[in-house]
Amino acid sequence: MRQSGFRQRTVLCSLPAENQGQPLSPLRKKRGNGAFRETVERGIVECLGCGEDKPLAEYSVLNASGAPRPYCRPCNAERVRLGQYNVTRGFVDQLLRLQQGGCAVCARVHTGGRAMDIDHDHGCCPGPGSCGDCVRGLVCNNCNMHGLGWYEALPPELRTFGLLNEYFADPPAKRLRAELVLSVR
Repeated sequence: MRQSGFRQRTVLCSLPAENQGQPLSPLRKKRGNGAFRETVERGIVECLGCGEDKPLAEYSVLNASGAPRPYCRPCNAERVRLGQYNVTRGFVDQLLRLQQGGCAVCARVHTGGRAMDIDHDHGCCPGPGSCGDCVRGLVCNNCNMHGLGWYEALPPELRTFGLLNEYFADPPAKRLRAELVLSVR
């Protein structure tokens, strides 16, 4: 059957049924082609994270060949941080909105600069990383370094500060996960 000079075809989808009809992620530019090499020679590279063209000085070196990483330093640091706690940028953004833009403990509003610390239960996951399920909330550096660590080290009978006890009992990330589960159903 022909329509306006084109043959009509049926395309069978090889995706699982639950993924059919989902929007496809955008294609990225290939970085190994000659165009990328030319931009490096000019001293400007497009970051795959923020999409901005930045000078080579804004990138860390990937390997001994001297090739720049595909992400600028701030984007790469954010990717590493999110990967360490096994959370996504979207989850962190939703968590910050739930916390009304402030620290989950002292409620001081985050005004930019240094990113808020991702607090997690150190008793859940041994080592420097996190499973993601033990993330409790976003806290300012002061509360993270001088409040939570000290308070958690106290014996249970000395933990009498109501604000921190409420935070540990019902952290913002736990409430957000419950909301996300309800919104899926």
